[in-house]
Amino acid sequence: MSGTNVLALRIFTSIILLFASASCLCAQGVTRQTYHDKERHHLKEVYQVKDTVRNVLHGLYISYYLNGKIESKGQFANNETSGVWEFYYETGNLRMRGILFKGANYGLWEYFFESGHKSMEGIIYGKNREGEWRTYYETGQAKDVGEYKDGKHTGHWKTFFEDGSLKGEIDYTEDFGRYTEYYHSGKIYGEGPRTGTKNVGLWRYYAEDGTLQNEGEFENGKKSGTWTSYYPSGKIMSRGAFRADEPDGAWEYLYEDGAVRSQGEFENGKKEGYWKSLNSTGKLKSEVTYNAGTGEYREYYPSGKLKVKGNIVEEKRQGKWEFFYEDGKKEGLCEYDKGKGTYYGYYANGNLQTKGTLEEDLKTGTWEIYENDGKLSGYYRPFYDDRNLSKEITTLANKGTHTKREAYAPRRFTYFDSRFNEFQGVIFGTNPVWLATGRLPLGIEFYIQERIGHEFEFIGIRSPFFVMDQNITPGKRFERGYSIAIKQKFYNALKAGMWYFGQEIRFTNLGHFVNQKQVNSQNPDDIFTFNAVEQRIEWGALLGYRLMKRNNAKGFTIDAFISGDIGYRSFDVDPNFASYFEDLKQSKFSRTVHVGLNLGNVFSFR
Repeated sequence: MSGTNVLALRIFTSIILLFASASCLCAQGVTRQTYHDKERHHLKEVYQVKDTVRNVLHGLYISYYLNGKIESKGQFANNETSGVWEFYYETGNLRMRGILFKGANYGLWEYFFESGHKSMEGIIYGKNREGEWRTYYETGQAKDVGEYKDGKHTGHWKTFFEDGSLKGEIDYTEDFGRYTEYYHSGKIYGEGPRTGTKNVGLWRYYAEDGTLQNEGEFENGKKSGTWTSYYPSGKIMSRGAFRADEPDGAWEYLYEDGAVRSQGEFENGKKEGYWKSLNSTGKLKSEVTYNAGTGEYREYYPSGKLKVKGNIVEEKRQGKWEFFYEDGKKEGLCEYDKGKGTYYGYYANGNLQTKGTLEEDLKTGTWEIYENDGKLSGYYRPFYDDRNLSKEITTLANKGTHTKREAYAPRRFTYFDSRFNEFQGVIFGTNPVWLATGRLPLGIEFYIQERIGHEFEFIGIRSPFFVMDQNITPGKRFERGYSIAIKQKFYNALKAGMWYFGQEIRFTNLGHFVNQKQVNSQNPDDIFTFNAVEQRIEWGALLGYRLMKRNNAKGFTIDAFISGDIGYRSFDVDPNFASYFEDLKQSKFSRTVHVGLNLGNVFSFR
């Protein structure tokens, strides 16, 4: 019999059972009640019995939470559950619903989040799941879709991200198959065998560019045996063993050239015994002797002088930590509580230099900076971009080689995030060469190192520039006016200079003029001047390149750019003189292109 026919038969059987149980309940029995408390203030159950001596449940049954909300609702037939049952959260919202017959689930069962949205649905026959089952995110988007046969996964199953894109897929035979998991981009994230929903056997995980990141064995859904992680080059980054999903035994972390970066042992998932890390030359960088993840940490300068010392408890910094200059003088002090504390940094003479929050070895939040005389000089917020290699190795050392992937998120727009000790300056720019075209640009820009710039630009328009109005040849059109622009630029560093993109808002006020001799006048100086007034307000996209002596210092700079603007145009001309300007663009919709090359100088804020 085909799976479809079997499923239809079982659904039909469920319906028969439902009607049969309903017919058994036609005869009403005696209603009884129980309570949560002796005072009988809080109802616990309401049910019916048909035999008051043997207390045989037969008929409607309702149970209640202490708060008075319904906990479950259904019916019994001769002391056996029967018909449709509903179970509720303590808030009163439906938790699950389906048919019960003689204590077992039959037919379609639906499960719900406490918010009321469906979480799962499918057919149960006896104690086995059958046919298609679906699970959902709380948004209503499908999470898993596939079929069961005799309670085991069978055929093609799919898993989805919450936005609906494919997250993984597997073809099951008798509850076993090879699962492939994907990034949002569709590239393979990981692959390996599964039994049911648990990973087993050899699994490999990849970076989005396809390079191998981690590989190792699973046993009953937990990491087991040797696991190895790799650099993008394919060289080993770390290796060690897991037992029941916890790192166990000897582990080592390597530089890309194969030299040891850090090594030690785990016991019951915690660092145990002597751990050390080495710098790239092989000299001791830090050491800890752990007892169940707890021990004193010491870090050294390449010279061997003490740099940092403090206690680690449960693999987090705890208590008083001291930081030293190479000559032994105190550089800083931090009192940690579960890996987080306030750091006080000092000048060599002992005066306060900085104050801020440390989370392990990372600066977070807003930091205060002081002058040597104790005067507060400013603030800064530390900026951490992509996780660097040392942080990655530290994370691996603390948590093992493979961390469960979070849902993919695109790279952050970081141009508005301040960075530690970044250069800030003012740029003044112009280019007298443009006088030949009847333009003189003047610009002032507030620049923040390799990140963002805001520029105010004024362009004086006088074409021709060096000729007085009355001396311009009659019949030849000339222009007078100005253009003002406010620009926002997002800088991106190159090996030489920076390219940028951005936007601008521009207002242009332009007068068009034509000189004409007075008719029948014998005086050559009798000249009339006709004019038309054009005004534009526009917005546009901006693309450019800035070359600086250094991106983080004052000095000479060159700025080349192009922008394309669109906007509104007003054009005002006396109808009697309109013929002199009829070849000019006069439509209300304006489209203009601006090209510039300015020379300037950068001055520091500080």
